[in-house]
Amino acid sequence: MRIDIKKAAAFIAAGLMTLCSMPFSAAADNLQGAGDDPLTDGSFVYELQDDNTYKIKQCTATIVDSVPSMRNGTAVTAIGEGAFLNCTGISQLTIPDSITSIDARAFYGCTSLKSVTLPKKLKTLGEYAFFSCSSLESVKLPDTLTEVSPFTFALCDNLQDVELPDTITSIGEYAFYQCGMIESFRLPASLTEIGDNAMGCWFSVKDIDASAAANFIYENDMLMDSGKHSVYRASTDISGDVVIPDGINTVKGGAFSTCADITNVFLPSSLVYIDDEAFRNCSSIQKVDFTDGLKSIGFGSFMFDMALESVDLPASLEKIDQYGFAYCMKLNRVIFTEGIKTIGKEAFLACEELKQVNIPKSVTQIDEDAFGFTYENEQRQAVEGFSMSVFSGSAGEKYAKAQSIKYDAKDVNIAKIAFITAMIGIVIIVIVFALVLMKRSKKSAPANARKAAKAAAQKAKEEAEEKEYKKIIGDDEADEEEDEADEEEDEEDSDEDEESDDESDEDNE
Repeated sequence: MRIDIKKAAAFIAAGLMTLCSMPFSAAADNLQGAGDDPLTDGSFVYELQDDNTYKIKQCTATIVDSVPSMRNGTAVTAIGEGAFLNCTGISQLTIPDSITSIDARAFYGCTSLKSVTLPKKLKTLGEYAFFSCSSLESVKLPDTLTEVSPFTFALCDNLQDVELPDTITSIGEYAFYQCGMIESFRLPASLTEIGDNAMGCWFSVKDIDASAAANFIYENDMLMDSGKHSVYRASTDISGDVVIPDGINTVKGGAFSTCADITNVFLPSSLVYIDDEAFRNCSSIQKVDFTDGLKSIGFGSFMFDMALESVDLPASLEKIDQYGFAYCMKLNRVIFTEGIKTIGKEAFLACEELKQVNIPKSVTQIDEDAFGFTYENEQRQAVEGFSMSVFSGSAGEKYAKAQSIKYDAKDVNIAKIAFITAMIGIVIIVIVFALVLMKRSKKSAPANARKAAKAAAQKAKEEAEEKEYKKIIGDDEADEEEDEADEEEDEEDSDEDEESDDESDEDNE
């Protein structure tokens, strides 16, 4: 799943903004509120649930360091969606063991929150629960949880220490995205699934401990599934030439993101998918060896790879997604082969050294600003000197016209006519050649027949002369020859009899 984190954050914040502007007051045991008025103790707004327990719906205090476990003799068991949204005055928080559920976005945008103690009986921790808590430094999840939901700790820029229980089976997509201070990470023993970009943009990760997780292996600075079909995350210590093992078919989202010391990447022929942001911010990559078999390049896969200069894409490639090679500032050569179909929005945005591209006729979709544009002072601008070579009537020509880009067009019909004409010429040449051979064959046939007849007559003559010669030499010589032949036959019969007798004597002995 591809999600623009910043846009998602802005949207949610705008839609669920909570004004934590009321002064702190000591929470009274008795909740006030009548009719349709909310139940409140001056610091929190509560909602009575079907099981006759309370859920905290909203924090109304500026400064809070703990959450109550009881009100009016009734247990507080849940923290509702967005209850502490953007409460920037909270620096530390203790959540009581009575809480079993923390809903989505509960602490979204609590940018001052440095530490939090989670309840021991927590069963549900919702999506985006601690999203963008940029000051949070450590977190320990209780063993009552079985999953880390998508985006739970994304954009927690200062998160360093993460302790996951062995009961965790799934880490959702973007769960720890851009937690740039994590240096080491231990996989839970029961882990079976790691979502897309769950470990993306980890600037500091040096080691991943997969010793307890039977379904994963950490080898040659790369975290892979035990069958070695996918790469999930690489250490930022990986450097130089990186050879991805044969058998790998997917480089998962964010797998090599922020690995700043990689210079060359060699992909295996088994590779089919490069997922979102797989090689993002690999600022030293100079070359990627794309092999035939690759089908798709995901969202932002090579974004901000500042040293990449040339790209030769394989014939098997069908799609380059949005921002695929955006902000590759030195990229000056891209070779597209026949077969590619889709080039996503801003796929080559801000590739200012890329001055010309040839678009195959197989391309059916080129999205907005895919080529030829950059941003300067937050203003969209055309890349100076950029041009395209396209086929008439193709998606490439339509894009160039729509974006007012200089281009030259090849007429597909003319190309077809030229091809057909060439083929007709070849056929005519073959026919003419065949006719010439047939004509020569007809001319040579009588001469060959005469030669054969003459040879036969000469042979008959020689045989007749030989017969006449035998008559001339007479019957005496013929009789002598017959006698000599008889004597030779008698001698051969005698020798055979002697050999037979010798073999018989040897058998008797």
